[in-house]
Amino acid sequence: MREKKPQAMSNRWLIALFSVLVVAGAGYFGHRLGFWPDALMRVFAAPRWQAAPEMQESQPVVTSSARRIRAEGSVVPVRSVELSMPIEGIVHEVYVQEGETVAAGQLLVKLKDSRQRVMVAQAEAALNRERAALALLESGPLPEEVAELEAALAAAQAVYAKLAEGLLPGTIAEAEAALAQAQADYRLLTRGADPQEIIEATALLELAQARLDQARSAYNRVRNNPDIGMLPESLAMQQATAAFNAAQARFDLLQSGAPPEQIASAAAAVQQAQARLDTLKQTQPGELAEAQALVQQAQAALDRVKVGARAEEIAVAQGDVDIAVAQLQNALVALSETELRAPFDGTVTILGVDSGEQVAPNLPIIQLADLSSWRIETLGLTELDIAGITPGDEVTVTFDALPSLTIKGKVVRIRQVGETSLTAPMAGFLPQRTLAIADQIDGDIVYRVVIEPDAHNAHLLWNMTALVDFGERQ
Repeated sequence: MREKKPQAMSNRWLIALFSVLVVAGAGYFGHRLGFWPDALMRVFAAPRWQAAPEMQESQPVVTSSARRIRAEGSVVPVRSVELSMPIEGIVHEVYVQEGETVAAGQLLVKLKDSRQRVMVAQAEAALNRERAALALLESGPLPEEVAELEAALAAAQAVYAKLAEGLLPGTIAEAEAALAQAQADYRLLTRGADPQEIIEATALLELAQARLDQARSAYNRVRNNPDIGMLPESLAMQQATAAFNAAQARFDLLQSGAPPEQIASAAAAVQQAQARLDTLKQTQPGELAEAQALVQQAQAALDRVKVGARAEEIAVAQGDVDIAVAQLQNALVALSETELRAPFDGTVTILGVDSGEQVAPNLPIIQLADLSSWRIETLGLTELDIAGITPGDEVTVTFDALPSLTIKGKVVRIRQVGETSLTAPMAGFLPQRTLAIADQIDGDIVYRVVIEPDAHNAHLLWNMTALVDFGERQ
C-alpha cells in the first residue's frame, strides 16, 4: 500500500494541472474576444494556488503594470450625409435608385415647382420694368417731349399776355376806338353812295390820271436806257400807276357798291372788335395771377426736362433696380429649393421617397455615402484607456464577420470631448454595441477614436463590427 502513494499523488497533480490550464485558456480567449476585464486577467495570469508542502518551491511573483487595450468599433465610410428637402412639397420625379453611384451636383429628386416658376417670371418682369425706368432717366428727354412742353409754355404765355393786356391803362379805350372804326367801315359798305363822295372820287381819279400821263411821258424819254430800272423816272411811273389804280377802285366802289364778301369781312371785323372789348372789360387781377402761375409751371417743367434727371432721382431708380434684382434672386433660390442634388461623388445607400409623395422640410429622404474608402470608429475607450493613445499610433483590426481578415491601421483622430457611454452613438444609422472590453458601468465617460486602415478591402460593409487592438499600454 505504501508503494501506491506516489501513484495517487501523481494523479492529483495531473488533475490540478489540467484545471489550471483550462482556466487559463478560458481566461485568455475570453480576454481576446473582449469578455473579461484586464483586472480579472491579471488574477488569472498570476495564480496563487499552493501545491503540497513537499512539492512547493519558492518562486518569485512577477507582476507587470502594462495592459492591453482593445475596443469594439464599426466600419463607416469616410464621408456620408443624410439629405433632405428645405421646403415642403410633392415629389415630381426621383432620378436615382438605391445603390446607384452619382456625381457631385447630379439631380436626385425634383419637387413640383409651378408656383416657384410663376414667382420667377413675376420677378423678371419687375426687374425689366425698373431697368427701363432707370434707362429712361439716364438717356435724357426726347425731342418730342421738349417740343410738347415748349408748346404748352407758349400757350400759357399767350393766355397771360391776353389777360395782362386788359389791365394796361388805355387798352380799353383803344379797343373801343377799334370797334368804332370797324362799325364805320361796315356802315360805309352797306349804305348807298353819297353824291359828294362820288364828285370827290371823280376828281381824285382825274388827278391820278394826269399824274400818270406825266410820269409816262417822262418814262418814255428814258425807256431805251439800259439802266432804266435804276432811274427816278421808273420809280415815279410805278407810284403814279399805283395811285391811279387806288383812285379807280374807290370810284368804282362808290359807283357799284361793295361786293358781298367784303361786306361779310367787315361784319366779322366788327364782331372781333366787340369780343376783344368785352374780354378786356371782364379781366380780373386773380385771373392774371392764375395765368402767371401756369406760365411758371410750364417753364419749370420745360427746364426740368432740358436739364435731365437729378443724381438723386437716378440713385432712387438704381435702388429700385437693386431691389428687383434681390427679389429675382430670392425667387430663383425658391426654385432651386425644389431640387435635391448630390453634394459630392458617392453612392445612394438609402432612398426613402417616391414620385407623388408629400415630403416635409428637413426630414432625411436620401442617404449618400462615399464608399471608396473606409474608416473604423470606436467608442469603447474610457478616460483611463484614452490617456495612453495618441494620433498616429498603429493598431490591428479584426472583424467578427471576416475572421480571417486582419488589417493594420493608425489612429487619425481622437475626439477631444468625452461622451456618456449610454448616449454616445456611432457614426451612421446604428448605435455602438455594448462595450465589451472594460465591462463599463452605465454612464462612464468614453471617447471617440477614428482609425484609418492602411489598405481598402472590398469585403468590408458599412456598420460591420470590428475589434481594434491598440496594443499594450503602461
